[in-house]
Amino acid sequence: MVDHVAVERSVHEAADGDPARLPQRLCEVLRDTVSMDAATLSLFTDTPHRQLLCATSEAGLRLEKLQFGLGEGPCVTAAQTGAEVIVNDLRQDLSSWPLFGPCAQEQLADVGTIYAFPLRVDARRTLGAVDLLCHQPLALDPDIIEKGAIAARAASFALLSAYQATMDWGGLPPWEPEDILDSYWGPTHAAVGLLVGELDITDEEALARMRARAFGSGRSLPDIAHEVIVDPSRWADDLER
Repeated sequence: MVDHVAVERSVHEAADGDPARLPQRLCEVLRDTVSMDAATLSLFTDTPHRQLLCATSEAGLRLEKLQFGLGEGPCVTAAQTGAEVIVNDLRQDLSSWPLFGPCAQEQLADVGTIYAFPLRVDARRTLGAVDLLCHQPLALDPDIIEKGAIAARAASFALLSAYQATMDWGGLPPWEPEDILDSYWGPTHAAVGLLVGELDITDEEALARMRARAFGSGRSLPDIAHEVIVDPSRWADDLER
Protein backbone atom coordinates (compact mmCIF):
# COMPACT_ATOMS: atom_id res chain seq x y z
CA MET A 1 0.00 0.00 0.00
CA VAL A 2 1.31 3.44 -0.94
CA ASP A 3 1.89 5.81 1.97
CA HIS A 4 0.31 9.01 0.61
CA VAL A 5 1.46 11.10 3.57
CA ALA A 6 5.09 10.03 3.19
CA VAL A 7 5.11 10.80 -0.54
CA GLU A 8 3.57 14.24 -0.02
CA ARG A 9 5.95 14.98 2.85
CA SER A 10 9.00 14.21 0.70
CA VAL A 11 7.80 16.66 -1.96
CA HIS A 12 6.99 19.34 0.63
CA GLU A 13 10.47 18.97 2.15
CA ALA A 14 12.02 19.33 -1.31
CA ALA A 15 10.03 22.53 -1.83
CA ASP A 16 11.84 24.24 1.06
CA GLY A 17 14.98 26.22 0.31
CA ASP A 18 16.35 28.43 -2.46
CA PRO A 19 13.48 29.17 -4.91
CA ALA A 20 15.92 29.26 -7.83
CA ARG A 21 16.65 25.56 -7.39
CA LEU A 22 13.06 24.50 -6.74
CA PRO A 23 12.48 22.74 -10.11
CA GLN A 24 15.71 20.77 -9.75
CA ARG A 25 14.81 19.64 -6.24
CA LEU A 26 11.31 18.68 -7.33
CA CYS A 27 12.65 16.76 -10.33
CA GLU A 28 15.03 14.85 -8.09
CA VAL A 29 12.40 13.93 -5.52
CA LEU A 30 9.92 12.91 -8.24
CA ARG A 31 12.59 10.72 -9.84
CA ASP A 32 13.62 9.14 -6.55
CA THR A 33 10.09 8.62 -5.23
CA VAL A 34 9.32 6.17 -8.03
CA SER A 35 12.91 4.89 -8.44
CA MET A 36 13.30 6.10 -12.01
CA ASP A 37 16.50 7.16 -13.79
CA ALA A 38 15.55 10.71 -14.78
CA ALA A 39 12.81 13.33 -14.58
CA THR A 40 11.76 16.47 -16.41
CA LEU A 41 9.41 19.34 -15.54
CA SER A 42 7.76 21.68 -18.02
CA LEU A 43 5.15 24.42 -17.81
CA PHE A 44 2.36 25.08 -20.35
CA THR A 45 3.36 21.74 -21.88
CA ASP A 46 0.60 21.47 -24.48
CA THR A 47 0.76 25.11 -25.64
CA PRO A 48 3.08 27.18 -27.89
CA HIS A 49 4.41 28.79 -24.70
CA ARG A 50 5.89 25.57 -23.36
CA GLN A 51 8.85 26.16 -21.05
CA LEU A 52 11.32 23.65 -19.71
CA LEU A 53 11.99 23.98 -15.98
CA CYS A 54 14.34 21.07 -15.40
CA ALA A 55 15.74 17.91 -16.96
CA THR A 56 17.92 15.75 -14.72
CA SER A 57 19.70 13.96 -17.56
CA GLU A 58 20.73 14.36 -21.17
CA ALA A 59 18.16 11.75 -22.18
CA GLY A 60 15.45 13.76 -20.44
CA LEU A 61 16.54 16.88 -22.29
CA ARG A 62 16.37 15.02 -25.62
CA LEU A 63 12.86 13.87 -24.74
CA GLU A 64 11.81 17.43 -23.94
CA LYS A 65 13.25 18.81 -27.18
CA LEU A 66 11.62 16.06 -29.23
CA GLN A 67 8.15 16.58 -27.75
CA PHE A 68 8.36 20.36 -28.09
CA GLY A 69 9.62 20.09 -31.66
CA LEU A 70 6.85 17.73 -32.73
CA GLY A 71 4.01 18.99 -30.53
CA GLU A 72 3.10 15.48 -29.38
CA GLY A 73 4.22 12.79 -26.99
CA PRO A 74 3.40 11.38 -23.55
CA CYS A 75 3.70 14.58 -21.53
CA VAL A 76 1.79 16.63 -24.13
CA THR A 77 -1.07 14.14 -23.88
CA ALA A 78 -0.87 14.13 -20.07
CA ALA A 79 -1.13 17.92 -19.96
CA GLN A 80 -4.01 17.94 -22.48
CA THR A 81 -6.07 15.23 -20.79
CA GLY A 82 -5.14 15.78 -17.14
CA ALA A 83 -4.40 12.06 -16.76
CA GLU A 84 -1.22 10.04 -16.51
CA VAL A 85 0.22 8.46 -19.66
CA ILE A 86 2.27 5.29 -19.32
CA VAL A 87 4.64 3.94 -21.97
CA ASN A 88 5.98 0.68 -20.55
CA ASP A 89 8.25 -0.08 -23.49
CA LEU A 90 9.32 2.65 -25.88
CA ARG A 91 10.43 -0.02 -28.36
CA GLN A 92 6.86 -1.26 -28.87
CA ASP A 93 3.93 0.24 -30.79
CA LEU A 94 3.58 4.01 -30.30
CA SER A 95 0.89 4.64 -32.90
CA SER A 96 -0.89 7.07 -30.58
CA TRP A 97 1.80 9.57 -31.67
CA PRO A 98 2.49 9.13 -35.40
CA LEU A 99 5.40 11.59 -35.41
CA PHE A 100 6.77 11.12 -31.90
CA GLY A 101 6.68 7.31 -32.05
CA PRO A 102 9.25 6.64 -34.79
CA CYS A 103 11.38 9.65 -33.82
CA ALA A 104 11.51 8.52 -30.19
CA GLN A 105 12.54 5.01 -31.16
CA GLU A 106 15.36 6.47 -33.23
CA GLN A 107 16.54 9.27 -30.94
CA LEU A 108 15.77 7.80 -27.49
CA ALA A 109 17.31 4.36 -27.83
CA ASP A 110 18.58 4.62 -24.25
CA VAL A 111 15.06 5.12 -22.83
CA GLY A 112 12.84 2.12 -22.13
CA THR A 113 9.92 3.53 -20.11
CA ILE A 114 8.22 6.90 -19.81
CA TYR A 115 5.67 7.78 -17.14
CA ALA A 116 4.08 11.18 -17.79
CA PHE A 117 1.94 12.92 -15.18
CA PRO A 118 0.03 16.21 -15.42
CA LEU A 119 0.85 18.99 -12.98
CA ARG A 120 -2.78 19.51 -12.06
CA VAL A 121 -4.13 22.68 -10.46
CA ASP A 122 -7.69 21.42 -10.24
CA ALA A 123 -10.01 19.04 -12.06
CA ARG A 124 -9.89 21.06 -15.31
CA ARG A 125 -6.56 22.91 -15.35
CA THR A 126 -2.93 21.85 -15.52
CA LEU A 127 0.28 23.83 -15.04
CA GLY A 128 2.29 21.48 -17.20
CA ALA A 129 3.66 17.97 -16.93
CA VAL A 130 6.38 15.79 -15.47
CA ASP A 131 8.11 12.98 -17.35
CA LEU A 132 9.75 10.13 -15.45
CA LEU A 133 12.19 8.01 -17.45
CA CYS A 134 13.74 4.59 -16.95
CA HIS A 135 16.50 3.23 -19.18
CA GLN A 136 14.89 -0.22 -19.26
CA PRO A 137 11.32 -1.26 -20.08
CA LEU A 138 9.23 -1.78 -16.95
CA ALA A 139 6.24 -3.97 -16.25
CA LEU A 140 3.12 -2.01 -15.34
CA ASP A 141 3.26 -1.27 -11.60
CA PRO A 142 0.16 0.31 -10.01
CA ASP A 143 2.19 1.43 -6.98
CA ILE A 144 4.60 3.41 -9.16
CA ILE A 145 1.69 5.04 -10.95
CA GLU A 146 -0.01 5.93 -7.67
CA LYS A 147 3.20 7.32 -6.14
CA GLY A 148 3.95 9.32 -9.28
CA ALA A 149 0.47 10.81 -9.40
CA ILE A 150 0.59 11.83 -5.73
CA ALA A 151 4.07 13.33 -6.06
CA ALA A 152 3.19 15.20 -9.25
CA ARG A 153 0.10 16.71 -7.65
CA ALA A 154 2.13 17.86 -4.64
CA ALA A 155 4.79 19.28 -6.97
CA SER A 156 2.20 21.27 -8.89
CA PHE A 157 1.08 23.05 -5.72
CA ALA A 158 4.69 23.67 -4.67
CA LEU A 159 5.41 25.29 -8.04
CA LEU A 160 2.21 27.31 -7.97
CA SER A 161 2.86 28.55 -4.44
CA ALA A 162 6.45 29.54 -5.25
CA TYR A 163 5.38 31.30 -8.43
CA GLN A 164 2.68 33.26 -6.61
CA ALA A 165 5.03 34.22 -3.79
CA THR A 166 7.65 35.48 -6.24
CA MET A 167 5.07 37.47 -8.17
CA ASP A 168 3.95 39.05 -4.90
CA TRP A 169 7.54 40.22 -4.41
CA GLY A 170 7.43 41.92 -7.80
CA GLY A 171 9.56 39.54 -9.85
CA LEU A 172 9.54 36.38 -11.92
CA PRO A 173 10.85 33.02 -10.67
CA PRO A 174 14.51 32.54 -11.64
CA TRP A 175 13.83 28.97 -12.69
CA GLU A 176 14.87 28.93 -16.30
CA PRO A 177 17.93 26.90 -17.32
CA GLU A 178 19.03 29.98 -19.27
CA ASP A 179 21.64 28.36 -21.50
CA ILE A 180 19.15 25.75 -22.70
CA LEU A 181 16.28 28.20 -23.09
CA ASP A 182 18.45 30.68 -24.98
CA SER A 183 19.60 28.05 -27.46
CA TYR A 184 16.34 26.15 -28.00
CA TRP A 185 13.11 27.44 -26.49
CA GLY A 186 13.86 31.16 -26.57
CA PRO A 187 14.46 31.57 -30.33
CA THR A 188 11.39 29.49 -31.12
CA HIS A 189 9.12 31.61 -28.94
CA ALA A 190 10.59 34.78 -30.46
CA ALA A 191 10.06 33.50 -34.01
CA VAL A 192 6.47 32.55 -33.23
CA GLY A 193 5.81 36.13 -32.12
CA LEU A 194 7.29 37.52 -35.32
CA LEU A 195 5.19 35.25 -37.55
CA VAL A 196 2.05 36.10 -35.63
CA GLY A 197 2.71 39.77 -36.40
CA GLU A 198 3.61 39.18 -40.05
CA LEU A 199 0.77 36.80 -40.93
CA ASP A 200 -1.95 37.80 -38.44
CA ILE A 201 -2.33 34.20 -37.25
CA THR A 202 -2.48 32.58 -33.83
CA ASP A 203 0.51 31.40 -31.84
CA GLU A 204 -0.67 27.84 -32.36
CA GLU A 205 -0.75 28.17 -36.14
CA ALA A 206 2.61 29.92 -36.31
CA LEU A 207 4.28 27.19 -34.27
CA ALA A 208 2.51 24.46 -36.27
CA ARG A 209 3.89 25.90 -39.52
CA MET A 210 7.40 26.08 -38.12
CA ARG A 211 7.16 22.53 -36.81
CA ALA A 212 5.97 21.29 -40.19
CA ARG A 213 8.86 23.02 -41.94
CA ALA A 214 11.38 21.61 -39.47
CA PHE A 215 10.01 18.07 -39.71
CA GLY A 216 9.70 18.16 -43.49
CA SER A 217 13.25 19.43 -43.98
CA GLY A 218 14.86 17.25 -41.33
CA ARG A 219 16.14 20.32 -39.51
CA SER A 220 15.69 21.37 -35.90
CA LEU A 221 13.02 23.79 -34.75
CA PRO A 222 15.64 26.31 -33.51
CA ASP A 223 17.28 26.27 -36.96
CA ILE A 224 13.99 27.32 -38.52
CA ALA A 225 13.41 29.86 -35.74
CA HIS A 226 16.77 31.55 -36.28
CA GLU A 227 16.02 32.00 -39.99
CA VAL A 228 12.61 33.48 -39.17
CA ILE A 229 14.25 35.92 -36.77
CA VAL A 230 16.80 37.01 -39.38
CA ASP A 231 14.18 37.76 -42.04
CA PRO A 232 10.59 37.33 -40.83
CA SER A 233 9.05 38.97 -43.93
CA ARG A 234 10.73 36.52 -46.31
CA TRP A 235 9.76 33.58 -44.17
CA ALA A 236 6.18 34.83 -43.88
CA ASP A 237 5.97 35.04 -47.68
CA ASP A 238 7.51 31.59 -48.04
CA LEU A 239 5.16 30.01 -45.52
CA GLU A 240 2.15 31.57 -47.23
CA ARG A 241 2.97 29.86 -50.53
